[in-house]
Amino acid sequence: MTESLTFYGGLTTIGGVHIVYGCGDTGLVFDLGMTWGLYAGETRIQPEHGIRNYLLTRMAPPVTGLYHPDYLGDVGEAELRGVWGKESLPSFDKLHGFVSHIHQDHMALLPALRPGIPVWMHRDAQAVYRAVIAAGEYGDTQADIHTVQDREIVNFGAFSVEFIEVDHDTPGVTGFIIHGPKYKIAFTADWRRHGRHPYRIDGFIERCRSARVDVLITEGTRLRPDTLFRKPKDRFEQNVAVECRRAMEDTNGLVYVNILARNVERVADLIVRTREAGRTLVMDESTAVLWHEAGPNVEVLRNHPALEIDRDIIRVLKNPEWSKGPQSKESVELPYKTITISEITTNRRQYAVYLIYPHTPLLAELESMGEQGCTAPIYVHADGNPLTPTDETLHRWLKEFGVDYRYCATGGHAAPQEIADMAEAIDPRILIPLHSVHPTLLDSRGVKRYYPTPGESITLDQLVGQITSV
Repeated sequence: MTESLTFYGGLTTIGGVHIVYGCGDTGLVFDLGMTWGLYAGETRIQPEHGIRNYLLTRMAPPVTGLYHPDYLGDVGEAELRGVWGKESLPSFDKLHGFVSHIHQDHMALLPALRPGIPVWMHRDAQAVYRAVIAAGEYGDTQADIHTVQDREIVNFGAFSVEFIEVDHDTPGVTGFIIHGPKYKIAFTADWRRHGRHPYRIDGFIERCRSARVDVLITEGTRLRPDTLFRKPKDRFEQNVAVECRRAMEDTNGLVYVNILARNVERVADLIVRTREAGRTLVMDESTAVLWHEAGPNVEVLRNHPALEIDRDIIRVLKNPEWSKGPQSKESVELPYKTITISEITTNRRQYAVYLIYPHTPLLAELESMGEQGCTAPIYVHADGNPLTPTDETLHRWLKEFGVDYRYCATGGHAAPQEIADMAEAIDPRILIPLHSVHPTLLDSRGVKRYYPTPGESITLDQLVGQITSV
């Protein structure tokens, strides 16, 4: 039975990985996110045109039967063949999707999928996704979500998939090994070694070694010319919340914290460290909903002390009616007390404000009103949007109000040397680095590499059996 791989997205971009594994009449699409920034700037894709615009700009994979037919309008297979310059597109009687984790570049297509299509993800990833929906960040999906656990094996008929949890900066990140009729393909998902659970990476490597994986597909986000000869020094994940607490102890003014809310393990640690610093954590409604809905339902946070103290530590700064987005969820009843701008500015030394990037202009009120004479406020930027420490808009706001800036990122991706170590340890017959702007920079330690082109479809016999040089 012929096994094939078709490559669409994420080959020379960070995120937006779109690969289709086909075996007989069954196909598996992984992942289901989008590459951001290709058509960004002042333009915005409108929701009513969403998936059509994404498909016609190659930001979404052109897989027949993947999307809700009502959303496609007049965009059909003929148009998509023209966009990709192909005579045919992947089509399967049995189609499945896979989401490795709940970051936008891996899950943003979920609301556009056709009703009932089976989509597989880790149970903790599903819990975060439900929280993201409740918070109004994304619409729901009509796909049929199937949750899996670490090391669970699911039979797809002609092949099986062994799901293996790895470590990244959001819960439930899962790679896999496809056990096909003839070949075995491993996909790392996004991963790192400096997080809370590096043992998961060791387990992934060992399982790939024992399974004698033929093809290893790995992310390479941090492959850059400046990282080739010197391994970057990473801050350990556990230290991020400690740095936030240190900021709260270093000033009697307000402390602002910007963390991506989907990293609920980090948010849990932040809640604990805020209490240790003797402060109260102020959240906007959306962030509070995401935490409240995800925290108790994420298995990895079972028995975390944050779940016992969050009602005492968290206060909610309610959004004015005019600022609420179209997907805002009014039905979520939060157990936290509310707070006003006036209450915060009356005693700044008592509070830490969880300030997401779109709410940066709140600095105007929080720093201009109320209590005066405090030492300089501090802004801790810990992997929240914008992901770069050099965003000019953010720094103009901070400079305007005399807010000290502390960059406290640690990120979710492996150093190039760690990727090379993994490739050497697993020793696949073929290595495919992607999810990277510079995939060709990877030192494969002698493992043969392959660099697919967008839209390329290749059988595993061709890929594994006929490639003789890197």
